[in-house]
Amino acid sequence: MALNCAIQLGIPDIVHNHKKPITLPELVSALKLPSSKSIGIHRLMRLLVHSGFFATAKVDEISETEGYILTTPSRLLLKSEFPNLSPCVRIMIDPVVVTPWQLMLEWFHNKNEEATAFETAHGVPMWEFCAQNPRFDKDFNEGMASDSQMMRLVVKDCKEVFEGMNSLVDVGGGIGIIAKIILEAFPHLKCTVLDLPHVVANMPQSENLSYVGGDMFQSIPPADAIFLQV
Repeated sequence: MALNCAIQLGIPDIVHNHKKPITLPELVSALKLPSSKSIGIHRLMRLLVHSGFFATAKVDEISETEGYILTTPSRLLLKSEFPNLSPCVRIMIDPVVVTPWQLMLEWFHNKNEEATAFETAHGVPMWEFCAQNPRFDKDFNEGMASDSQMMRLVVKDCKEVFEGMNSLVDVGGGIGIIAKIILEAFPHLKCTVLDLPHVVANMPQSENLSYVGGDMFQSIPPADAIFLQV
């Protein structure tokens, strides 16, 4: 929750754009918050420093004053950098996602043995909920897309996994971020993205990238390999 608050406030980007350690008063000023909120920002940053998302360093060589700096984890949250995992963090603590965890007791007592914790909390399966709630569906797909950006690092280091393939289907591939990353490294492949019809309805097709609306529990387009992110 603290990390999500920092992301919503834009703290990682503010620290990054400051170009040097940013003091607490400078941070509060950049956030355009009243000075009375300084103690709250101080406590928030103290928790995030303890968690390793930020660190402190002297403002300059001759001063004892310290300011906040980025760490490797917080650099993954910058809007200007790639990958940017801030949408993934936001969806992980979205009330829609968190509520099922708060109702685990009700799920254990649910007489419908096939119902998931999500269904117990919201009354419908997750994918149906997405189709009915455009705001959450948009945030969910943006979160999954940002997480998929990490795939570029995997493809770079594990190219042998994809060698010898001519076709691949990305099951539940959303807007095709992973498929596009794979095609950058292996342009000879024919990639198909399978996802729910409302997700891929307006996605542009190309010679080696196609989108298919459907249900992976019913059928999956044929290919040399299936990619499924879990």
